[in-house]
Amino acid sequence: MKMSRGKRNVLFAGALSCAMLFGIGNTMAYFTENSVQTNVFTTGDLDIGLKEPDWDPNENDGKNMYPGYTVYKNPTVKNITSDKNGDEPCYVRMSVDILNSQGTPITDDQALNLIYKTIYFDKTFTGGYDKKEGKATGLIQDRIPGYNLAQLAAYPMVNPLWTKDTARSTASKLVFNYMGAKGDGILNIGEESTLFTNIAIPTDWNQTQMQKVGNYQLKVTAQAIQSKGFATQSEAYRMLDEEIKGGTLQEINRGSEN
Repeated sequence: MKMSRGKRNVLFAGALSCAMLFGIGNTMAYFTENSVQTNVFTTGDLDIGLKEPDWDPNENDGKNMYPGYTVYKNPTVKNITSDKNGDEPCYVRMSVDILNSQGTPITDDQALNLIYKTIYFDKTFTGGYDKKEGKATGLIQDRIPGYNLAQLAAYPMVNPLWTKDTARSTASKLVFNYMGAKGDGILNIGEESTLFTNIAIPTDWNQTQMQKVGNYQLKVTAQAIQSKGFATQSEAYRMLDEEIKGGTLQEINRGSEN
C-alpha cells in the first residue's frame, strides 16, 4: 500500500517513565518525573499523551522496595488529538524496557523472570490519564503484609485489552499492542488505556531473589500511527517501523506531562 508522506500521521510519546529507578533493599539515587522529557515524533495532526499520575518518586515510589511492597504505577496513553479536522483514530503500542541502574538492558534470564513477576494489572484500579490518586480493591498500595505469589497469580501482567507483540518483543523489551474491547486496535480521540497498574514484590521472596533482581528501571514508551488508510493494524505497524528505521519523523520536544 502506498501513502503520501503528508497524510501519514505517526507519533511517539516517548520514555515518560524512563527515569524510574527501583531500589531494592538499600538507598539509591533516583530521578523525578519532573526531569523527564517526553519526545514526540509526528508527521501530522495526530497527538497522543503518556502519563502515570499515581507514580510519584517525590514520595519515594519505587525506592527501597522489600518483600510485600506494593505501589501504584499506571502508564496510561490517551489520544489527545484535536478534533478540528475531524476524527483521527489511531493504533497504539507500548514498550517496556527493563534496564539496570545504569540504563543498560538486563540480560540475566533469572533476574528478568523475577522482574516479570512484579508487574500487574488490577481492573479495579480507578485512576486514569487525568485522574490522580486512583484506588483499587484488589492490589492495594502499601497494604500490610502485602501479597504472596499465589495471590498475585490471580492478576494478569498487563491489561487484557493489550496483547504482547511476540515478533517485536525481546526478553528485556516487552512490546504490547492495544487491541481494545472490540479487538480492532482503534484508539479514538479522547479515549485512553492503562497498560498496568501495580508494582508488587511478593511477600514470599527471599534475600537471594531480592539480590538477584537488584535495582532496575522500567522505561515505558508509547507509539501511535493513524489507522485511516491501512487495511490492518499489522500493516500500519510495518509502516511505523519503516518510519522509525528511516529516521523520517519530525521530533518535537515537550516537558513531562505529569
